[in-house]
Amino acid sequence: MREVYLYQTVHVLDGECLCLREHLAVLDRWSRTLFGCPGPQDAREVGTAVAAVVGREAPGSDRSKFVRLVLPASGSLRLEFEGVSLYRGYDLRSLMPEAVTLQYEPPLFDAPTSAREAAVELARQYAGLQGASVAVRCDRNGTLMAADEAALFAIRGRRVYAPPGEASIGRSLAVRSIRAAGLELAASPVGRDDLPRMDELFFIDHRGVTALSRCDGQPYMAIFAERIAGALRGLFPNM
Repeated sequence: MREVYLYQTVHVLDGECLCLREHLAVLDRWSRTLFGCPGPQDAREVGTAVAAVVGREAPGSDRSKFVRLVLPASGSLRLEFEGVSLYRGYDLRSLMPEAVTLQYEPPLFDAPTSAREAAVELARQYAGLQGASVAVRCDRNGTLMAADEAALFAIRGRRVYAPPGEASIGRSLAVRSIRAAGLELAASPVGRDDLPRMDELFFIDHRGVTALSRCDGQPYMAIFAERIAGALRGLFPNM
């Protein structure tokens, strides 16, 4: 039988686990919901363990690192090193990938489970068959929901459109950064038919801000995405 697990990916900079308490809160909420037991509670203990993994896997590097927290139904937390970033802290990634829209729903729950992870990877494979590296998930009505696993935001003029969807750390960081950048935030869905009218598409995850260069062949810029990335860095004074 395949292992069922919950997961989160933590951004680590200079030994500090950014948003660690929020990540643990996500694991705790879904562990109680799906597994009937609490997730790890001691942020200090988990942070020390994460720092030890980073120190062992990337000694001497001053770049950001990523560590996955994997929580199976057994409740035994596992840490997996996910690599070293090109950047220090959250930033606008220089890579602007191409995307295509795909209509599919996450299995059972829009929760960070191994089932959702597999569905996202399958969608990414389908996107690759069309020459893109990111799959933009749409619901049955054609409403844009997510880029891979992260909430997708669209910009037209100075207004940023936030799609419906499950609350997440990336969505929360995006909302705070958009407001800090002085842009208007509209909780309004964007559909496939709206793509030609948008100026930018971007998402925020544990790596930072990723702006899409194209979606379904439509080209986009990254002007305000860069401003939002600057505002995101400003949320973490020690970055």
